[in-house]
Amino acid sequence: MTVVSDLTSRRLSGWCDLPCSPIAPSIARRWVSAMLASWDLSLCAADEATIAELTSELVTNAVQHAAAPARGSSDISINVRVGDTTVWLAVCDPDPTLPTQRTPDFFSESGRGLFLVEAQADQWGAVQHEAGKYVWFSLECLGGARRAGEAPLARTFAVRSPSGPTNTKENPPCPPSSFPMTSTAPDRTA
Repeated sequence: MTVVSDLTSRRLSGWCDLPCSPIAPSIARRWVSAMLASWDLSLCAADEATIAELTSELVTNAVQHAAAPARGSSDISINVRVGDTTVWLAVCDPDPTLPTQRTPDFFSESGRGLFLVEAQADQWGAVQHEAGKYVWFSLECLGGARRAGEAPLARTFAVRSPSGPTNTKENPPCPPSSFPMTSTAPDRTA
């Protein structure tokens, strides 16, 4: 494995297929942590914990809420990417239904996943595509982009429906081959 020391010249990316099972969040957390560690990134402990927590929340949502995959297809996939100062992660599943954020009931055992993603990610969104959807988040945490514990300047949320080129080897169905393009949702504030 080659460790890239200049993150501005290349982007790092890794994929993992997961079972649609209650053990998937644990597998995902461990895999993402191992990938980030293998890339020799300078992440602070708080950012590592945030990435692990948000990964777990998105995978848990996919396991609990996504429709069962078609026979012979992968259940859930995750993709983690690292750019100049950003860690970006997507959880892909075969259900095209976009998630909806609800007001959390803090006395309930569940229902706070997207609330936590909203509160901790710098950006997040959900994108439909031909083979289902992916829900993603990004965190600006590399290269001194933000000090540990410092809140992001602004958060954005994006929802997109299918459009663009047909899926090919260069443009896989989940997520697209390009780094995420986001737009600020009209009802969001900094």
